[in-house]
Amino acid sequence: MLTENRHEIKMPDRYIWQEQKCPVCATRPTRFVGMRGGRAHRENLGVECEVWQCRKCRLIMPNPMPIPAGGLGQHYDVDTDEYFRAHDKEEQLAGARALISEAEQILGRKGKLLDIGVGRGNILIAATDLGWACEGVEPSETFADYAAKRTGAKIWREPVERSSIPAGEFDVVILAAVLEHLYDPDLVMAKISSVMKRGGILFLDVPNELGLYFRLGNLYQKLRGRDWCVNLAPTFEPFHVFGFGPQALRLLLKKHGMEPVSWRVYGGTSLVSKTGGMLGVIESLGSKAVTAISNIGEMGTYIECWATKK
Repeated sequence: MLTENRHEIKMPDRYIWQEQKCPVCATRPTRFVGMRGGRAHRENLGVECEVWQCRKCRLIMPNPMPIPAGGLGQHYDVDTDEYFRAHDKEEQLAGARALISEAEQILGRKGKLLDIGVGRGNILIAATDLGWACEGVEPSETFADYAAKRTGAKIWREPVERSSIPAGEFDVVILAAVLEHLYDPDLVMAKISSVMKRGGILFLDVPNELGLYFRLGNLYQKLRGRDWCVNLAPTFEPFHVFGFGPQALRLLLKKHGMEPVSWRVYGGTSLVSKTGGMLGVIESLGSKAVTAISNIGEMGTYIECWATKK
């Protein structure tokens, strides 16, 4: 459970452990969710940490938070293609084109776009091809080098919350599969709001860590007599450090002067592949059933939204 006097203690596991308050509510998380990483992982990945939840907005976070002692490069200065090995380039590029077309439809015109966490640069390529002016933010040197070489776009090589990006510059900001990786989402959203023009739009998507898959996963661990949880991945890939649900995400947007204009919570595809034998068939059918059920209400595995700056 949570112990005291662990603020900024440097540990031999290469993490600095910092006590947390909820970045949305500014209160201490008080509901213990479970242990994650190390012995509390089926493959013993990462370093064990405690996962807690804010009782007000239900945001999930490690407490204390394991901050990489070597900076973000400790997690992300890796070969770009290796990190994104599970992502098909052509599929991602097609998805990026669809996203930019949607941005133009919502905004009513083309404009200036900022992509935060550029990865391999697919959003920048798609937006440039469709006639947008583009810049990106990427603190990982390996990712930034890769994207700059591939796109030719200007890349701000610093964490967005500490960047020197001018205020009121952008019509559209893209924060796709990024917010859950960032250590201060409150400061990040404040910076995003400042660089957007009034009436500009933000796209973001995050895992819904209050969705049915996570709930059933945590129940399964309890039934096995474990103190584990399946939320987040603070010390192993993909390094998710905050777990949003619909309530926390809406509150964070409102806090920084943004209002959703499009909101979708969905189940996605089944996370369990079919294997041989009757057990494999049962597991596959069960996974598909959970996915179908999770599309009801806001129990899906993913949240995506467009929000406008008021």
